[in-house]
Amino acid sequence: MRGTIALATLTLSAGALVPPAWGEALDCPPQPNERVRVSEVIDGDTIALEDGRIVRLVGILAPKAELSGASEEERRFAKAAQEALARAVRGSDLGLATSGGRHDRHGRLLAHAFIAGDRHRWLQGLMIDQGLARAHAAVDNSRCVRVLLDREAVARAASRGLWAGPLGQVRAAEAPEELAEEVGRYAIVEGRVISVGERPQRTYLNFGTYWSEDFTAFVDRRDVQRFTDEGFVLGDLEGRRVRVRGWVGEDRGPVIHMKRPEQLELVGEE
Repeated sequence: MRGTIALATLTLSAGALVPPAWGEALDCPPQPNERVRVSEVIDGDTIALEDGRIVRLVGILAPKAELSGASEEERRFAKAAQEALARAVRGSDLGLATSGGRHDRHGRLLAHAFIAGDRHRWLQGLMIDQGLARAHAAVDNSRCVRVLLDREAVARAASRGLWAGPLGQVRAAEAPEELAEEVGRYAIVEGRVISVGERPQRTYLNFGTYWSEDFTAFVDRRDVQRFTDEGFVLGDLEGRRVRVRGWVGEDRGPVIHMKRPEQLELVGEE
């Protein structure tokens, strides 16, 4: 398997296994319900099991060396994330817990994973705490992402891992020319909502006055209720400073399509 790390070649750093104290939601992380053995670590958020299954650690995104046009920094952190995950799992069984959608479009099992079945040794939290992954909400599998976002904020404030350099930079919504260079990549973007556009099929958060050039985030009509249920009334965000995250696309300027409320954060006071 190209790019994998064989566990037999690695040593275990026991001190890296226990995350710092954190405020835990009652049901996060979930209790593991399956015990498995790891054969290889593919990258910083993907593991191959001895039974042949591939597990994608749901709720996080680690840097990927194979990303088209990956920078030297991305390749360096991709290797660091892969090695950190391999150190963490070497010599231990894993406990798995599934929630939401069980498989992604590549057939990989989406799961929360725990060293030795101990839910306090949560691999997703470990990678976030070290600044080697970013929190990410899948459309049909977002359990515990809010907890991971809180832990990510701590790692970012402490400039751990990728947050210490350009790779962890929170992008400025007011610089669409720079965001245009991020098309096809996952980004965190912060700025003030200049206006909210309500259309029959979508709600747009506009971060500039030139809609054909400036950065925009949008929510499809079918997904608006998810945001409302989490306390986000999209029409009330005009004038608010917000942070959005997701894959940057292009539609008459750089855009992020928000499908889950975990992709949206309020910044500061109104």
